[in-house]
Amino acid sequence: MKTIQIDDDLYQFIAANTQKIGESASDILRRLLWENTQSKQVEVTLQPSAATTSKVSSSKNDNVSEINNQPVVDSSVKVDAPDTKVEIAPLVEEPETQDDQVLEPSICKDTTVFNLLNKEEVATQKGAVGRFLFILGKLHRAHNSNFNNVLEIKGRERNYFGLSASELEASGSSIKPKQIPNSDYWVTTNNNTPRKKFIIFEVAKHLGYEETDAEKLRELI
Repeated sequence: MKTIQIDDDLYQFIAANTQKIGESASDILRRLLWENTQSKQVEVTLQPSAATTSKVSSSKNDNVSEINNQPVVDSSVKVDAPDTKVEIAPLVEEPETQDDQVLEPSICKDTTVFNLLNKEEVATQKGAVGRFLFILGKLHRAHNSNFNNVLEIKGRERNYFGLSASELEASGSSIKPKQIPNSDYWVTTNNNTPRKKFIIFEVAKHLGYEETDAEKLRELI
């Protein structure tokens, strides 16, 4: 039998793990050390806790010593099993959005302007200019990828479409350019109603519509 000296907190830990009266300190240590397999790791954390009464056998002659009002030592055991795999799902960041941002519904590539407007909506617009701009806005929304084709539509002495008001004003006087709703394009608006109908018809043709459909749009002005 070997005699060793241990600190008070270690002795309290041994005493806290007594399972039966008369169990020696040697038996307690042997049980704690050898009951774990080689694939386990024991991690002991000594922490003060509430007072308690513990009994433990401390020597060869099995004399029982009583320990009163000593801190109970809490132990935590960490077990690493060799075959255990832990998968951690990757963190997915949510895209940042602005509360005041308004997103328009995406447009299917097969969408035509007739899916986006009706006669009742057109009729509520103010005058021929309002209907003219409204229809152009819907055409731009349905065909924004090739709407720049409208820049090819021109009169004899002026441009009908441009990318700024100043660009249109440079091609003529008193043309009253207005921006097409929700687009970067501008259009002259001082044309008479028949000319507006002609422009709508030409826009539809440049965007790939058949003459019959282009005629339907023209008649909405």
